[in-house]
Amino acid sequence: MVLRASLYRLMAVPFVATASWVLAGCGSSQTNNLAPPPRPPDPAQISLAPIRVTRAAWTPAAATTASPAPTPPRGRRGGGIAMSPEVAQPILVASNEAVRACYRGLLALSPQAGGSITTLMRVSADGTVSDVEPIGNTDPSLLLMMPCVLNAVRTRRFPATRGSSLLSYSFTLRSGEVGSAASNAPVDVQRPRPGEIPVPNLEPITVRPWRPTLVPNTNPVRTLTRDMVAEARADVTSLVDTCYSAAMVMVPEMSGQFGLRIAVEPSGNVSRVEVQDQNSLAGPLRECIIVLGRRLQFHSSGGGAVVSVDVALSQTEGGAAGAPATMPAAGNMGVPGATIGSPTGAGAAPQGGLMPMIGTPR
Repeated sequence: MVLRASLYRLMAVPFVATASWVLAGCGSSQTNNLAPPPRPPDPAQISLAPIRVTRAAWTPAAATTASPAPTPPRGRRGGGIAMSPEVAQPILVASNEAVRACYRGLLALSPQAGGSITTLMRVSADGTVSDVEPIGNTDPSLLLMMPCVLNAVRTRRFPATRGSSLLSYSFTLRSGEVGSAASNAPVDVQRPRPGEIPVPNLEPITVRPWRPTLVPNTNPVRTLTRDMVAEARADVTSLVDTCYSAAMVMVPEMSGQFGLRIAVEPSGNVSRVEVQDQNSLAGPLRECIIVLGRRLQFHSSGGGAVVSVDVALSQTEGGAAGAPATMPAAGNMGVPGATIGSPTGAGAAPQGGLMPMIGTPR
């Protein structure tokens, strides 16, 4: 009996070992048949031709827009003309274009922002603005651009008068966004303060928000090519021009060069924007480009891309103050070294910032 049990145990050992080898072989064969997932291609490293953005230098509005002050006769004290709405209006109207640039930069962040801003300024006897502040109930959506608006008004230059004057001037801001609730926002009318001279502004400032024009392809490609990326060149140029025109209201002498690196995801969305300045650029311009650059669109692909482009900012003299901005044809954007230019007008020492950061750029 003991001998028979031992025999059974010896016969079972080869069977168990054989079964283990078979199971191990099946598992090994199954594992080897599963191919690893394909590795996504590395992002394409693409460099575009340099972009130049040229704008007319902002200069303070000259007092020659009004009638020159008469020379007082000898023996009389004081001199100059009395400030009146007729004298102040053409000078303050010239600030509309500067405020338009501020508003365009804001709408790129908040497309439906709108309402009215009323400024109250004290003009010294020599014609300079000694102090300016907002009054009334300003829509909260416009608070980001308030420092830019105040600086546009602060740089006005009036003819010399017999004494200081207190002027109020309002801006009606309307977004060109379809369905914007703020497009018909009424002007907040305030009772004049003692000695205040209300100056009417008959020109509503209507701006269409900036947005990319490139519509990405629905069928992704395996690798982005330089020609595909270059289709977004017009959007990059208009973005830089939007930020540059608004930043110049705060820093009139701004110019320089910087490198722009844009990390494009496989979906075509932008995940990161880097501004690598060769010269010292103002913070408002850098922040505006980083925030708005995240809204650029590229074609979708298997691995995305890292796009590099050099940007040069320069100013020209002799631009007509208050003239509307002009944009080159979209077909000219793809030419190496294509420029974008527009005459604008007025600025001085910066006060405050263009706009704060919205979130943290990646």
